[in-house]
Amino acid sequence: MSRLKKASSLLKTSLPSRLTAEPGKKKPPGRLKRMLLWLYNPIVLAGKDYRDVVVETGKKMMKKPVKSSVYLSLFGTLSYLKYNNPTLDHYKDTTLYNHHKLLMLSWRVRNKTSDQFVDTVRMLDREGRLSHCSFILFSVVYSAHENSELREFSKTFITRGG
Repeated sequence: MSRLKKASSLLKTSLPSRLTAEPGKKKPPGRLKRMLLWLYNPIVLAGKDYRDVVVETGKKMMKKPVKSSVYLSLFGTLSYLKYNNPTLDHYKDTTLYNHHKLLMLSWRVRNKTSDQFVDTVRMLDREGRLSHCSFILFSVVYSAHENSELREFSKTFITRGG
């Protein structure tokens, strides 16, 4: 047996079968291709399911257009409220902006009620008595009766016995 035949026989036995497949036969998919198919197939199936859901929802909306328009407008309004829900910092910034706008006016022209309101809010903020509560769709800013830090201090002071 010649050296060439020995080398070719060793080459065929040492290589994996997928690399030595005959030209007419289909090679089994590689590891990367199998992983991609494993990830791709569930996504395609889920996409088809969601497409069917959207088509069915569209058909139901065509049957009852008034009800669906009420639901869509309600969903849109709730989404808008949730997305634009202000925080306490936003409230403080707006109050400060309004305070600066009021200061630009003469004291004779200024609205006394709005001036007192802005001063009260700024005073509560300085004292730490301004509180904020978010209810996902809207926020409430209110004045606490006492400073939260003092309340914590008084609880600690009383429990330790003075």
